[in-house]
Amino acid sequence: MEQINHIRSGLPGVRLIDAEYHRFSFPRHFHLEYHLGLMLNGQQRYVYRGERCLVGSGDTLLMAPEHVHDGASLAGEGYRIRVLALDPLWLDQASRSLTDGAQGAPRLTTTSLRNPLLQRQLINVHAALLGHDSRLVQETALWQALACLLSQGSTLRVAGETPGFDRVTWARLREWLESRLEQPPSLEELAAFCGLSPWQTLRRFSRQCGLPPHQWLIHLRLERALPLVLQGKPLSEIALQLGFCDQAHFSRVFRRTYGVPPSRLRGEAG
Repeated sequence: MEQINHIRSGLPGVRLIDAEYHRFSFPRHFHLEYHLGLMLNGQQRYVYRGERCLVGSGDTLLMAPEHVHDGASLAGEGYRIRVLALDPLWLDQASRSLTDGAQGAPRLTTTSLRNPLLQRQLINVHAALLGHDSRLVQETALWQALACLLSQGSTLRVAGETPGFDRVTWARLREWLESRLEQPPSLEELAAFCGLSPWQTLRRFSRQCGLPPHQWLIHLRLERALPLVLQGKPLSEIALQLGFCDQAHFSRVFRRTYGVPPSRLRGEAG
């Protein structure tokens, strides 16, 4: 039986389609968005510009706006797919950011890719959207996936390595992020503070720290939480003070990082 769920995200112009098809066959149609579909299982056949194509588990389908195609499973066997539907502005912005403004909108060079890195990054995007993670987490995952996608499946030539921040900029950025622990900024806010594009900010930050911004912020919050835990401050207050969703979320992240839940560590310290 067909199951189709359209899931809105916290990002403008981004939604996730989680679908399972068995007997349904798409007629020839087109989309006004980019559709990036990750095949989770089964196989899908489709015709694009007169060419018959077949994709299976692990493949990513790339459909540009207004490109006509159809789609069906093999002999009714069924398939499961998750599709990122993106407003074209996302790829236009990604194109300019990834090339430091040197190139215009990209042209996709294929309708499917089999790339393990892209597969993992799309899974990360899906998890961030389905888990209702912070906007910073969702944006970071999406930008990383777009960078991989456009470097592998388009005419875009992604700019090379980027250095980290200079000493003064990093000191200002550190101070600002310390002031935002309770309400971490979005990637757009971070980029605006740095005077860079989101992708440039993400690259420079990762180069500087070895971690993307949201992971670095989580560890900073945990480091600030650790002495409070050892002092015996209520865990609910610590979670609220440092911007965790709730005490349970704080405890899960703490245990994953330090190997023990904060309640036990506090007990041992006492």
